[in-house]
Amino acid sequence: MKSVRMGAVFISLLLVVPLLVTPAAGAEGKRRKGETPQQLLRGMTLEEKVGQMMMVGFYGSEPTEDIRRLIRDVHAGNVILFSYSDNVQTPVQTAKLTNGLQRIAEETRLKIPLLISTDQEGGVVARMTTGATQLPGNMALGAGRKLKDSHEAARITGEELRAVGINMNLAPVLDVNVNPDNPVIGVRSYAEDPHLVANMGAAAIRGYQRHSMENRVVATAKHFPGHGDTDTDSHLGLPVIDKSREELERVELVPFRRAIESGIDAIMTAHIHVPALDDTPNLPATLSKPIMTGLLRQEMGYDGLIVTDSMTMAGVADYFGGVSQAAVKAVDAGVDIVLLTPALTADEQIEVYQEILEAVRSGDISEKRIDQSVRRILKVKLKYGLFMNHQVDEDEVAERVGTREHREKADEIARRSITLVKNERGLLPLKLSEDQKLGIISQYPLKEQVDRYHSHSTEIHMKGVNPTDEEIDQAVEMARKQDVLIVGTYSASLYPQQIKLVQALQELDKPMAVVAFRNPYDIQDFPGVDAYVNTYGYRPVSLEAVADTLFGSNQPQGRLPVTIPDLYPYGHGLSYSGSEPTDRIDP
Repeated sequence: MKSVRMGAVFISLLLVVPLLVTPAAGAEGKRRKGETPQQLLRGMTLEEKVGQMMMVGFYGSEPTEDIRRLIRDVHAGNVILFSYSDNVQTPVQTAKLTNGLQRIAEETRLKIPLLISTDQEGGVVARMTTGATQLPGNMALGAGRKLKDSHEAARITGEELRAVGINMNLAPVLDVNVNPDNPVIGVRSYAEDPHLVANMGAAAIRGYQRHSMENRVVATAKHFPGHGDTDTDSHLGLPVIDKSREELERVELVPFRRAIESGIDAIMTAHIHVPALDDTPNLPATLSKPIMTGLLRQEMGYDGLIVTDSMTMAGVADYFGGVSQAAVKAVDAGVDIVLLTPALTADEQIEVYQEILEAVRSGDISEKRIDQSVRRILKVKLKYGLFMNHQVDEDEVAERVGTREHREKADEIARRSITLVKNERGLLPLKLSEDQKLGIISQYPLKEQVDRYHSHSTEIHMKGVNPTDEEIDQAVEMARKQDVLIVGTYSASLYPQQIKLVQALQELDKPMAVVAFRNPYDIQDFPGVDAYVNTYGYRPVSLEAVADTLFGSNQPQGRLPVTIPDLYPYGHGLSYSGSEPTDRIDP
């Protein structure tokens, strides 16, 4: 019997291996004639199949022995890159790294290329920053109300990622941020309106996925079934969304249904407990078969990839026996790719792989269930031409990443997003005489941008988001000598010392404009400020845009994509012309 099985494997390999080396034209670009996921699947061992379901992480700016082990010995089919782990430093370095990773995959028996992913959401969450185009994030796009901007931001991001060998983006975020106290989503969401989120998300999906083979990337809608109405960070605990099924259908599920209609190729799970969808106590959605298979697969008709959020997060790792057991339960629930990060050592990631493998060998998970996932993974790798297009030209990176055209488009989008919420006494736009002194107190440096308009400015740059009493005293002392103040805040409700700083500056009774660099709700804690502006991000592109707006060279056009409770409604926004910007969604 053993020789019969070996013969069957050999025949399968004869069928498969030539397909991996013989190019032919096809309906999907450089896909080869006759090649199908099923044919590839027939030639794979169980160990290789389970490896395809692993998305692994590592430390290093170039391939290390750890990642070689994971790809070679665990047959890992997918890799995630981070900046904190030194994977992503510059575009050229990243291209060299991804080429090196793909070469390791080429050395494996079946030579199946890797899905290489990262979180390039734009705005506050971006892994590739140095040398790349820095784009405003989702809430800035929601404030601008232009679907074309969402599409263009995704197109630019996708082109630059693919240029450095990253072929999967863990974006767009489709969470509907209806909870002002949400500590983890906030400006990563487009809006509190599920239909605006759905429309913006669909435009982004087209921007990522519907371009030429060499420019498109796999988009990943996240975090299913919706992380927008939580007040707990799933990195730190298990959030609970205690809503009825009807409420979930009206809000959280709307953008994901639209994403499926738009052809999304991957959806990421949320480590949240949703009793209306599965009332098993303390069960994260990631591990729920009724949610992953029953709702997403069967009811919503989705047949693309399901990717877990990081399995090292407390919202899932602290339950059901740790990461390895949780990973087994996630696979049984219906996920296709288990996402691990460098928070686990290579040995620990291998343990997760072995635990899943053992669950299949013991019969706790059927090999048929594994085949379903691997077939989907191979289908995506074929669709995006990775068997022929997984290497990138390192010499062309500089011509494709951070281009002048891309930067100019990012500037346009950022300028449209700036939202003027309050403007008492006509403080803005600032019109200062040469002898007037301008004081800037901010976590993010604005002086360089401000100096283009006014040469008599003094800046105190806060070292962190929660300034010390000594820093507050220094800021107040500097501010006493100024005529006008610009004060930057960053999700002030989460950092009491920021609120203390602004309130201390208010007591000076100086004309003061507050610029919120992240969450738009900061004015709730100091509603009496003269002027209040939202940027929804702190990247240089947003700093430039807000400086232009403060001094009047940019007309504020943004509208609030969320309600500021008890103060300003969804859709509110002021302009300098006296008329409010339009709240319609432009194509």
